[in-house]
Amino acid sequence: MKKKRKKIVKRIKHVKVSNKFYGKALFGQKIYYEGVKPKKLSDDGRIKFGKHILECFNAKFGENNFKWIITKKDDSVKKEKTTYKIKTSLILLEKMDKEFLDRSRDIKNDIVRNFFSIYFPSHFEDLQTDVYVPGTVSGIFNKKILSKLSNEDKDAINKFLPGYIASESIKTVNLLKAEAQIQSLKDLAKTLKKEIKTSHGESWWQKFIKSNILIIQQGYINSLEKINISIGNTKFPDFSLITHDNYLDILEIKKPSTPLLKFDQGRDNYYWDSEMSKAIIQVENYISNISKYSDNIRSYLLDKKKINLQVLRPRGIILAGDFGDFKEQKEKDDFRLLSQSLKNITILTYSELLTRLENYIKILENFKK
Repeated sequence: MKKKRKKIVKRIKHVKVSNKFYGKALFGQKIYYEGVKPKKLSDDGRIKFGKHILECFNAKFGENNFKWIITKKDDSVKKEKTTYKIKTSLILLEKMDKEFLDRSRDIKNDIVRNFFSIYFPSHFEDLQTDVYVPGTVSGIFNKKILSKLSNEDKDAINKFLPGYIASESIKTVNLLKAEAQIQSLKDLAKTLKKEIKTSHGESWWQKFIKSNILIIQQGYINSLEKINISIGNTKFPDFSLITHDNYLDILEIKKPSTPLLKFDQGRDNYYWDSEMSKAIIQVENYISNISKYSDNIRSYLLDKKKINLQVLRPRGIILAGDFGDFKEQKEKDDFRLLSQSLKNITILTYSELLTRLENYIKILENFKK
């Protein structure tokens, strides 16, 4: 039979406060400790922050309603009947001591500079420095406060960040940017994944994609709303993208629920659904019109938008449907064949768009390591 391990119970001892530094109000109170008495705790109760800790606990719990116990590692508060057992580790006390030294140094430096600014104003600028308590920001910043930030809060953060980033090392700045970018992309991917399954109308998706396409689809540096050129009844696309090498692409935005294919029982294969056929013809017309009137468009963009583009035969992208809706391998194969047969037009499904975004996030995370 296996022997049961005996549970080690650490003995708790105490010292009584008798040091004059504590004052009459705290005289006789007990400071407990587990195991061996800490070296920094004297027999008369003297320990760094001891007076302030006892005053804090007295105010919070009442003089006879708590036991302050110094431990090696444990930090906890437990209530047993009417008494609170408050354990503070030596590690915690050391952290408090370090922060005290840091703050003391800052306060002393501020005092010196402020007095010098008064007595030697021509050599020292007046410093109206707010005393900052280290750790305040880290204690406040968490996701729970995001929904509660006022416009004033957001403005203050936006004004503060550029200066902070500029003051950091290049490595830290790049890491900060990478982490912020990754988190933004993760939030966007989460939203996209959720919304794909909803029943939003086409106008909602057009607005969402137009707002986020430069983040989702890498390789584009800018976007253009409707090209307003009057040339008879010629129609131009509602939305275009500018590539990194200054060429124009057309983006036609449909819904994730847009049906992509229909099955022809007579020929035993799939063909484009009528809505997709219309979208393909429309984009082909856009490509033809832009190619035909490239000089007019180039002049318009240069005059009105101050954008100098190479307006040649553009590529067309139709964002529509969900590849995940394909149940059979035959559907997937026919979709691939139909897509490859198109000239200058790419059919991009929402599921593929999401996959690209998720893969890009993985690349960024691996690069950050």
